[in-house]
Amino acid sequence: MRSFGLVLDRLTLPPLPTLRGERVIVRVWRESDVDDWLRYAIDPEEEDGYGSAWRRAWDGRRYRTREQLTADRRPPDPRAYTWAVEHGGHCIGSTELFVDADQHGATYTVGLFAAGLRGRGLGREVTRLVLSWAFEVLGAHRVQLEVLAGNRRAINCYLACGFRREGVRREAELYPDGWKDIVMMGVLCSEYAAHSRWLESSAVAAASARTAFTMANNSESCGPIRAGAAAVGDGDAVSIV
Repeated sequence: MRSFGLVLDRLTLPPLPTLRGERVIVRVWRESDVDDWLRYAIDPEEEDGYGSAWRRAWDGRRYRTREQLTADRRPPDPRAYTWAVEHGGHCIGSTELFVDADQHGATYTVGLFAAGLRGRGLGREVTRLVLSWAFEVLGAHRVQLEVLAGNRRAINCYLACGFRREGVRREAELYPDGWKDIVMMGVLCSEYAAHSRWLESSAVAAASARTAFTMANNSESCGPIRAGAAAVGDGDAVSIV
């Protein structure tokens, strides 16, 4: 007789949280965020990261309009956790976690429309905040994503956050310069926990190394201390034991 194992209950979907990091806040969208978005020109490199479909509707204009940014007013989907990314008091991008409650999984996306802020580790901070919430609060078993094979910066960011390459969808998207491969990546709860422990131990080791380096430099800058005395002022000295 065939045996059927226990099926886990669906994930409970809590309200959209606010996630706070050292430099970013991941929060609900505000009307004022549109003003921040309008300040930045359309960046084809960034837009291509979300797929090639946008190019079919692009008329070549350099900036979005308020009407474009506020046109999509569909009812919110309880499975989609969509956040604005705030840095320095302004919205600089967005991130989303689309949850499959039955399978205890989620699909992740992130993008910063402020091109001048890329390369500063803000994407990594956002990704780690969202993963921490997904695994430790939501209770997800797996988080996955897809990224253009040529987007090395994004791939390196995801690898640094614990994702692993899982496969390639060959020539899956058509762009103006040809077909592009899509890399599939994922991270399991157990892998995230191990990666977090490694990051913590690395941070402790780095802090210890910095402390040792500083102490060594301070000792060298002070010069040799004469046995029995230490300089404390302009020519004054006290005995030491």
